[in-house]
Amino acid sequence: MNLKLNGLNLRSVDVRYILVGVFNTLVGYFAGVLIYKAFIGWLSILSIGFISNIISITVSFLTMKIIVFQKPGNWLKEYFKCYLIYGSMALVGISFLWVFLTVFHLNIWISQGLILALTGIISYVAHTKFTFR
Repeated sequence: MNLKLNGLNLRSVDVRYILVGVFNTLVGYFAGVLIYKAFIGWLSILSIGFISNIISITVSFLTMKIIVFQKPGNWLKEYFKCYLIYGSMALVGISFLWVFLTVFHLNIWISQGLILALTGIISYVAHTKFTFR
């Protein structure tokens, strides 16, 4: 069976990665913004970044594991590898979030977009070479 969507071969890992990546980016973007908007008076930017990253990393792992790479394997080991990659990027992202918001006084929408663009590129390389190799 040949699965196609507007001419895209959905059997291709690269096509699935891009489609799932768009979804995961939207989840990460809106999780960060909505948690920030809801809790900025009660929690620090670091705490907000930590919470939104736990949600985003978990969603991303599940969609990558199930939809993109479709590999059997040790879920816990791969989840840990995913956290190594995304956790490292989260530390960088949270740091940039703090800088963008407190030093440069950018708004949350722009700050979150800049961070997600950078981490999207890094995650593709890291997942194909490490997490789901």
